[in-house]
Amino acid sequence: MKRKFSDLHCHNHMRAHLHMQEKREAYEKKDEFSPWTVISSNRAGYVKGKMGASYSQCDLVKAWNGNVRLTFNSLYPLERQFVLGLEKLNTTDLLNISVGVSTHHKLPLRDLIQTFYMRIPKITVDYVQSKNYDYWESLKREFEFVLMDSGKTIESNKIHTTGVLRRIFENEKKRATKFENELWVENARYLIPGSKKSLNESLQNNDEITMILTIEGSHALGTDLLEKGKISIDEISNRIQEIKNDWKVPVFFITFSHHFNNNLCGHAHSIPDKGKLLLNQVDNMNKGFTDHGKRIVLELLGMDKNLQKDQKLGYRILIDVKHMSACGRLEYYDQIVKPCLAKGDKIPVIASHCGFSGVKTLQEHIDCFHLEKDDFSDESKKFNAWNINVCEEDIEMIVKTDGLFGLSFDQRILGITKENKKSKRNGIELLYDNIEGIAKSAYANPNLSEAEKSKVWKCMTLGTDFEGLIDPIDHYPTVLEFELFSSNLIFKIEQARKDPTAIHLTHLKSREDTEALVDDFCYNNAEAFVKANYPK
Repeated sequence: MKRKFSDLHCHNHMRAHLHMQEKREAYEKKDEFSPWTVISSNRAGYVKGKMGASYSQCDLVKAWNGNVRLTFNSLYPLERQFVLGLEKLNTTDLLNISVGVSTHHKLPLRDLIQTFYMRIPKITVDYVQSKNYDYWESLKREFEFVLMDSGKTIESNKIHTTGVLRRIFENEKKRATKFENELWVENARYLIPGSKKSLNESLQNNDEITMILTIEGSHALGTDLLEKGKISIDEISNRIQEIKNDWKVPVFFITFSHHFNNNLCGHAHSIPDKGKLLLNQVDNMNKGFTDHGKRIVLELLGMDKNLQKDQKLGYRILIDVKHMSACGRLEYYDQIVKPCLAKGDKIPVIASHCGFSGVKTLQEHIDCFHLEKDDFSDESKKFNAWNINVCEEDIEMIVKTDGLFGLSFDQRILGITKENKKSKRNGIELLYDNIEGIAKSAYANPNLSEAEKSKVWKCMTLGTDFEGLIDPIDHYPTVLEFELFSSNLIFKIEQARKDPTAIHLTHLKSREDTEALVDDFCYNNAEAFVKANYPK
């Protein structure tokens, strides 16, 4: 039987949505306005495994043909800081000044950079830069876009080729025939389950992608307006209730923080040094929860301020700690997760698209905030030690709460440095290093029982962050390479388990055991997790 795959964090619809949202009527006339529409990719970028902006990594066509049958599709209103100029220029460096001035949001060069680098249409960039752009309205529009084809079987998908010259010189049908897996599906469908019953039915149907909705960033609720006094915290609460009560399908989890200040909880440092010339994420970076943030996280979890479940607050939307600062995670665990666990209310900790930092505690991360420069690594030099990644303390909380860790496929997050970017490590070795690092940390953790230590293998899965503008592992730039990845992972683990000191692998007695473990990692763990925790 062909191996199935899941992805705990990706954006299946985002490329199509960003390209078509501002010209909806034009695309509707051509019958192209659909999450299934493929925005034709730059194959050179794909083949070379370059930064995933010029080509699609996980659109629905690729997901279908890559046998992804469970996807956690993240709704993400683009943060306006990505397309606005810096508020302050770096006056200590003449080069930085010149770059900063030339990329001020009132000048066209900034637009060119965003249009070409991120491959976002100019009309969309203009909209995000405008005063009319509203995160909450954008979230609802994105929700309606992904919902429109849920439960429908399409005969075939449409292909849209961007650029006048490409449309003139490229034949879409010939291209679809030549690169069928990348561009073409027939009789395909996805379903966003509205209940546990429909979830279980969908998961049993191999001729359907089960799509679970998540949200990336609490800014999507419109929290940017809090500091401007244009919205009250009560209105943010009302929007959460609108999601829980009025949306036709549930939101499974929310990545509480993202790249920039959301006025609720500090975000982890995430943008590399070069990006700082264009993007300023200093405001509230590496801070903890605000008072508003503590209120909102409890309401998302359906609890009152005494950590008691409150039916009036609706179903539980789980919290994803990816992008949450180490300070925020420490507060979240100490003030909410641990007290609830002690009284029998287990709140699963999700880290949806991370790497392993190699650091022991969150306090160590906090103490090293000032060291987070490009290529900052742990003592082993294997892992990216920025606090955006999970440490051993995070892994302990994930295991104790029956949570789930999603392995990012972003080179930088996983620990590739300038020195080894072109090395053999930029492949299965890099991914396995992170998997093994997490397993070893659990098996060596004195706070975990023997049963809990082995449970770590049930708490890991794929969480690629595909379509999130990442620089993917060279050999696995899209979901179409998942099968290759799984085969390589089996081989890697088979070699590793021959080491008698590898106590984290002693439970594997045969190749069949290894294949079963990889099946769990690639699909079964995520399926079991969503079945156990899906609301309604």
